[in-house]
Amino acid sequence: MHPPAEIYTQRANPAFEAELAHRSAARDAAFLLPWLRPGMRLLDVGCGPGAITLGLAEAVAPGQVVGIDIQPAQVEQARSLASTRGAATVSFEVGSIYALAFPERSFDAVFANGVVMHLREPVRALAELRRVLRPGGIAGVRDPDFGATLYAPLTPVFERLLSVRARVRRHNGGDPFLGRHYRRLLLEAGFERAEAGASVDSAGSAERTRRHAGFLKAMLHGFTPTAVSQGWLEQSAIGTIVSEIDAWAQRPDAFYAATWCEAIGWASD
Repeated sequence: MHPPAEIYTQRANPAFEAELAHRSAARDAAFLLPWLRPGMRLLDVGCGPGAITLGLAEAVAPGQVVGIDIQPAQVEQARSLASTRGAATVSFEVGSIYALAFPERSFDAVFANGVVMHLREPVRALAELRRVLRPGGIAGVRDPDFGATLYAPLTPVFERLLSVRARVRRHNGGDPFLGRHYRRLLLEAGFERAEAGASVDSAGSAERTRRHAGFLKAMLHGFTPTAVSQGWLEQSAIGTIVSEIDAWAQRPDAFYAATWCEAIGWASD
């Protein structure tokens, strides 16, 4: 049975949060940047530690940018980063995508990266993004689609890891295959039109595969409690999975690629 509400598997996972700090607008919001203009007011939903948010602020400066996240600790980290960089046009608040604490027509653009795939009611969340957009405003959403992830060599241990990852996502209320439907979902949420595309994150060098192995281990740490409690993984198997990840990262032929689905929705004028 599903839990009564969505559960963010990686909540309070320092290793995973450290990985989020390496994100950037140049990479993770590249599909949205051409549509941004100086002076826009932008909302970043699910901002995490603020790394992407500050890059978006540079794109719309001197416009104001607000980042929100459901985790107070992440908001505090984002505020600290903004202070360190002297980002005067950015503010951060604790908030939920389902109930944005802003009036209608408050923003010219909204952005959500790695957020909507976790949600039980994605159309409701997207409609809330639509509500706070001014006429002609844009929403950019981006998530990986687990059905378009490649690992080579793909060992039985890796296959089990990926299978359990998707199972935990569904158990917690999300959809690991949601990204491919974003164009339709934006229209269902009330956007006038929507366009979709994709980008690929990959690792095919010694440095990149080692880095991705760190991400995999951080992710595993986050979903292990759920997987073990549901009987999908044995606690004794975790060490074997970690060893397999480390061994894969050292292989001269290791390769990884994941497709991120990206979509932009336009609010009617």
